[in-house]
Amino acid sequence: MKAIPLLLFLFAVLVQWAAPLSQIWTHERVLADGALLRLKCAAPDPYDPLRGRYLAVRPVEDTVASSASDSYDTPLYVTWTTGEDGLARLAAATREKPTQGDFVKVLSRSHSAGITHIRWPFDRFYINEKLAPEADKWFAETVRDAKGVIAEVRVLDGRAVLQDLTFDGKSFREILKGRLVK
Repeated sequence: MKAIPLLLFLFAVLVQWAAPLSQIWTHERVLADGALLRLKCAAPDPYDPLRGRYLAVRPVEDTVASSASDSYDTPLYVTWTTGEDGLARLAAATREKPTQGDFVKVLSRSHSAGITHIRWPFDRFYINEKLAPEADKWFAETVRDAKGVIAEVRVLDGRAVLQDLTFDGKSFREILKGRLVK
């Protein structure tokens, strides 16, 4: 009889470990196998005292033509085309999950005159606390540049994981290391 509470306890422990491990495995799978989506960004660099330092990532591409009147927080699936510059342009938004091709699950923010504004499933790129001050300077300097900061996002089965930020083809981590060495 004393074995039943112990078995229940072990089962509860197993479930508690399985949930975060499943999320980590899914995240890593998207990074390893996902299609690359490149989005130009415009964003400031905030600080959150509870969650630490991060770069706010707000893709410029956040509107898509839509015939449906999508209310706030309606789940949508967006597809895109890639321009000659390699950057993604939103092509369509649907409420039904596409059966093929690459797509991302997003939420609608507003809808007006056939245009739906979307909210991407990522908005923060967390960074090392020691690199944060230099990252803030770098981001403030480059976000206004005509080339702009590019968010590289991996997409698989509707999930999107922000992989890196780049400027002029270089990873921002490499740029920050170069700036700190000087």
